[in-house]
Amino acid sequence: MGQSAVQDTKNRLIEAGKRVIFRKGFHRARVSDITSEAGLAHGTFYLYFPTKDAFLLELLKSVRDEILNLDSKGIGLISEGRVEEGKELVFIKGFELMVREKELAKILFFEAVGTSRTFQDFYAQSKELFRQNLSRTLELLGFEKPDLYAEILLGTARHLIEELILKDREVVGVWKEVLRELGVYS
Repeated sequence: MGQSAVQDTKNRLIEAGKRVIFRKGFHRARVSDITSEAGLAHGTFYLYFPTKDAFLLELLKSVRDEILNLDSKGIGLISEGRVEEGKELVFIKGFELMVREKELAKILFFEAVGTSRTFQDFYAQSKELFRQNLSRTLELLGFEKPDLYAEILLGTARHLIEELILKDREVVGVWKEVLRELGVYS
């Protein structure tokens, strides 16, 4: 099987897995549900992922890495003097990505973290990486207490994502208003 076919099969599993997990919930979804949805043999799943937990962890890491990439690019732009472009990436695009991935956030916050040390560790590590990036960004922007503001922003982001998940509330506008009030983004 060529590299392209291997990646296509993995992508089919990922997309099918998202549909199944978002529909049934992580704990009720079975590997056989995922492979059936993908139109693949049951054993195919294990060629790509050793466990269902490993599958979910890969989904979560891909979103986290995308956000961290936006942060890195944004911090670079701010360092180069392209402040508004950098702030857009760090503060807006990253949050909008979390909003788009609300179903995955729901699984992480309300299913995975409460039952598995692996996901607790992933969440704690991710949160720390986001905090460091926010703090670095705020430091570059001249904030006197960047760590404090980073904590405030992380807590607000978590709260708003929970509001989105639980109440289907519009949160991007609220996020932008919070950023304006804190003097972070105009």
